[in-house]
Amino acid sequence: MKKLSEIIKNLTYTNIIGNTDIEINSIENDSRKCKDDSLFVAIKGTNSDGHKYIEDVIQQGTKVIVCEVTPTVNDNSTTFIEVSNSRLALAELAHAWYDFPTLDMKVIGITGTNGKTTITFLIKSILDSIDVKNSIIGTTGIYIGTQKLPATHTTPDSLQLCSYLSRMKAEGVKYVIMEVSSHALSQNRVSGISFDVAAFTNLTHDHLDYHPTMEDYASAKKQLFQMLSQNGIAVVNGDDEYSEFMIKDIQASKKIKVGRKKDNDIIISDERLNLDESEFNLKLNSNESLNIKARLLGRFNIDNAAMAVAICLQLGFNKNAIAKSLKTATGAPGRMQKIILKNKAIALVDYAHTPDALEKALNSCRDAMLTAGFKDNRLICVFGCGGNRDKTKRPLMGKISSRLADFTIITDDNPRIEDSSKIIQDIYYGIENGEKKKIIQISNRSEAIKYAYSISEENDIILVAGKGHETYQIVGEVKYHFDDYEELMKFV
Repeated sequence: MKKLSEIIKNLTYTNIIGNTDIEINSIENDSRKCKDDSLFVAIKGTNSDGHKYIEDVIQQGTKVIVCEVTPTVNDNSTTFIEVSNSRLALAELAHAWYDFPTLDMKVIGITGTNGKTTITFLIKSILDSIDVKNSIIGTTGIYIGTQKLPATHTTPDSLQLCSYLSRMKAEGVKYVIMEVSSHALSQNRVSGISFDVAAFTNLTHDHLDYHPTMEDYASAKKQLFQMLSQNGIAVVNGDDEYSEFMIKDIQASKKIKVGRKKDNDIIISDERLNLDESEFNLKLNSNESLNIKARLLGRFNIDNAAMAVAICLQLGFNKNAIAKSLKTATGAPGRMQKIILKNKAIALVDYAHTPDALEKALNSCRDAMLTAGFKDNRLICVFGCGGNRDKTKRPLMGKISSRLADFTIITDDNPRIEDSSKIIQDIYYGIENGEKKKIIQISNRSEAIKYAYSISEENDIILVAGKGHETYQIVGEVKYHFDDYEELMKFV
């Protein structure tokens, strides 16, 4: 238990009604979890408003209510704390409750549309190789040492996040590598975290069902860089048009741009790609360069590896140790994950679920085929788009796949409560008439993958895109077990 007066010392509030010289035994933002002596933070969410449950939680024994609007309740034994932003208040309270865990660890935050997961895993590989204890928080799960905990969001809510961070601190973790989503930033999930490094990968079409414009999307991402102190490190993909926006007018004194353009601080050059690995040079300054070999496929993974290297260099790690570790690093699960099928076709499972990511994945496949001398082989793409998500990207992805792949199978990808056939038609509308002969629609994802295998031959590439590491398919409101990798392993 903790004294309320202690944990509200750093809370941004407008008014307190009641006694603060009391003890509480938990902080909750889910009314169903409230019990005797809980503190309940009432949050106005997308689907529900926690303020509706204030009377219920008081009946359950809750002693403190943090809310944006104080209700009329005849209960003098309850303390009400009024705030202007309940989500921010939850973060501030959570960090105080868990004794500000990030002050004792280095925290690396990575934001951007694509590449976040791969970069976190590459940094983890580097730190593991030099025996620096680290943890990952991201799309594929929470990794604490050898333990893996499931993740419901790319970035958990602030209360859950602080509990993970506290556990990491207790287990001796020195570095936390976090994916930081735009939703998390705009919803104050990461408020209160002491970030040592902020990194930006790129900004492309995604989440425009949540962010009204690309500018709003970019502004959400920039919040991560605004959280850096003067001693912080900002690392950005200098080739992205939003890179200058991210680092403009921030406190961090160290700002590093990475990319292929000559005005970057760290320059990518001499790229060599094939189906087994990527090799490239990084020009670190006028006199120094670093050769990198990595078991990663695709030009976009060179960007990811370069970003990981740049971050670790700025943190002071030895450049030769970094390069050595990347020779055996495999990246993240479900990111261009290769499977050789029994007919000698090559299958790749990838999370590409945005127009930009799909285009890069397909171009990487094509480049690798040309490098390997597979000019007469076919590139087959299996993909769909999620239901109840950004609809504007669907026709764009249809157009991209029909243009870059030799054959496309449009299928389901978490249709949720939308009509599957409507989603597929939205994708199909983006395909030009001359390309439609290269398209087939198979709603059942398992059957779509089976069909892709049936038409493939030796050295063809089958890109199964959109789900990557996911092990489920959401149809209606039911989550079924489904794994692209498992489906492809049936043909090994």
